[in-house]
Amino acid sequence: MRHPDLARLVEHFYGQARQDPMLAPVFARITDWPHHFRALSAFWATQLRGRGLYRGVPIAVHHAMKDQLTPAMFDRWLALWDASTAQVMEPQDAAALQAHARRIAAVMQKAMFE
Repeated sequence: MRHPDLARLVEHFYGQARQDPMLAPVFARITDWPHHFRALSAFWATQLRGRGLYRGVPIAVHHAMKDQLTPAMFDRWLALWDASTAQVMEPQDAAALQAHARRIAAVMQKAMFE
């Protein structure tokens, strides 16, 4: 999976998420979308390759927003992610990204809600 493909996916997905009635309020606070797109593209490249440029701590970021997030929002995020990956990526890459996102979501939800 190439980084440009991930960048295209990230931009497509967040374009959808920013219009989603449930998720849009969470993303409304982001003011520098080009920076956010680069960071998220680096995150996914790092996740899939086991190394990379991303140096953030996503669990800490999401935990800081705990009062604004619900398990239903994670489900909605995953549904949009599945649709976006299926639309933008090759089938085998979409399946890998979907499975990885589910693992990440499970870890985050456990850290936040249990």
